[in-house]
Amino acid sequence: MNTLTLQDVADLAKVRRPVVSMWRKRPIVRGVSMPFPDPVEIVNGFERFSRNDVVEWLARTGRGNNPEHSYDAPAVAVPEGAALEDVVTLLCWHVLTGEELAGTSLVDRVRRAEEFDPDDESLLTEIRGLRASDAVLAYVDDLVEASFGPPDALARLERGRLKRELQARDLTVGAVELLGWIVDAAATHLHQMPVVLCADDSPVWIDVAATCGLEIVSSARALRRRAVIRGVAVRESTARPRISVSSLVGLDLADALDRAEDVVLELSPGDVALLLGPAAVLSDELAGTLQQRRAATLRVGNLVAAIRLPRGLWREAHRQSLAVWLCLGGANARRPWVADLGAVDDLEPNDLAADVAGALAQTERRAFRYARRIELADVLVSGSVVPRGVRAPRLREPDSKAHLDRVHAATLTTSSPLAPLDVLVAPSLGPHQLTYRSLGELHERKHLIVKRGSRIDIADASLDGTVPVLPNDIVGTIAFDPFDAVRKYPRAARTDPGDVIFIEKPRPQAWVDVVGGAMVASPARIIRLRESAEIGPMVLATVINEIATAGSEWKTWSVPVMRRDEARRLEEALVRTHEFERETRRRLVAAQELKKALIDGVAAGALTLDTEPTTPGVVAAVK
Repeated sequence: MNTLTLQDVADLAKVRRPVVSMWRKRPIVRGVSMPFPDPVEIVNGFERFSRNDVVEWLARTGRGNNPEHSYDAPAVAVPEGAALEDVVTLLCWHVLTGEELAGTSLVDRVRRAEEFDPDDESLLTEIRGLRASDAVLAYVDDLVEASFGPPDALARLERGRLKRELQARDLTVGAVELLGWIVDAAATHLHQMPVVLCADDSPVWIDVAATCGLEIVSSARALRRRAVIRGVAVRESTARPRISVSSLVGLDLADALDRAEDVVLELSPGDVALLLGPAAVLSDELAGTLQQRRAATLRVGNLVAAIRLPRGLWREAHRQSLAVWLCLGGANARRPWVADLGAVDDLEPNDLAADVAGALAQTERRAFRYARRIELADVLVSGSVVPRGVRAPRLREPDSKAHLDRVHAATLTTSSPLAPLDVLVAPSLGPHQLTYRSLGELHERKHLIVKRGSRIDIADASLDGTVPVLPNDIVGTIAFDPFDAVRKYPRAARTDPGDVIFIEKPRPQAWVDVVGGAMVASPARIIRLRESAEIGPMVLATVINEIATAGSEWKTWSVPVMRRDEARRLEEALVRTHEFERETRRRLVAAQELKKALIDGVAAGALTLDTEPTTPGVVAAVK
């Protein structure tokens, strides 16, 4: 019987694993009891469920995000006794022969393997020693039928239960894409045909070869079988020129250094080698014997570029960084290029490829976007190969006007005097009893009106729009064309001058619209105060921002009760306080921009602070 684990069920339904556990606890579906199927067996402490029962249950309940679960189920339900490499071998046999496996005998499979792999390059030995059960043979046929071709069948295997049982995690899609950019640039540098990828046993190189459209050379039989399934051409090891790719991922420091040394020393003149490994080995600082061993490898002079990759590319340890060595046989490089891509915000593939090509060409006749040169002698003594955060030097701009304009624009704000804020107060002779009324009470007594915001599609915004959408903290600074606003949102509430716009979550916030005529985006709402409320909008907004607690509802927010004349004077004082706060914030932003402009301008050599005031009398006043 083909069975499914709970993780298999989640993969089949295209949901997360906890969702399946929730389904088991909630048997009621649309008012009808439809309990999750009971397990049919327990293997190694994990419950197994009948494939047919699960497929029928998903069809009856309509749960999950995969309408084609009945077609995918045969590919997910792995029979007992199946091993990943055995299934890959049988899948490779199917790809070569084009025949189904069910009903074949071992003699039949060996005979056909001898026909299609007479030199025993990848398959024949494994087929001779593989005693597959009828269930496994049928599973491979079902897997092929449920997949969109052999590459998709292999991909399903690599992310399914058989791979999970090996507890091995590969690189992410982003890592494969990044490696593809580097390898493709190296292949372009060689510019001879045919360029082949000479790979070790890491499956990631099959993905890279397929991405770059390169043929592959490898002594790893498992890798050659996967190349056959993926449709990647396999060449003889004597093919030239070539790019050697090796993965040190998962090795300890000593073994990784041994592998790196072998690759660098055996590199033929003119050939390119790419080493992928932990940053702790290839880029970070080492100590003692390990540092000396790495220095001996670097002293050969084949390293032309070292690149520290961003975090999160290795699923096994997503917080650890990987690194790449790019080596060129016979380069005799004494000033390799280094780059830390983890310090880059936006990675541009073309610029990275250009940097790689420039490093392989060992030329400085072009500007590098990410890489900069270092002295190899400094690395050999001590220190890291790729210092954290290292960036390419930026060319000084020939015109310093842009830096001057930035400084002048900031100082126009910071140099103007800030008017002081002073509020005159005196002891009150009135009663000292403090009374509050909630917004819910004011709403019930019609002292205020609350209107809901509208759901706004930001894509409808126009650069020339004149109908603003508030609050800016939610939607940003956008506006609608007035005709579009009326046509697409005819029932949307508009603000009046003095309306208070507020949100409840994640924390209470309020803003006063002093202009009016704006649309309000949900979940924000509008509070419109009547004259009878005896409280001003600035007082209400300040109470919401400063006093209302997170998680509370707007009806529970309370405002103080005061005389009408005191409320008017308080409103005026708060308006002036708000203006002072806004002006102070504007100056703070200008001061921050001034600091950045000064650092960028002086560092670029476009500005100097070695100057004297030019306004008459300023020097004397300072002295």
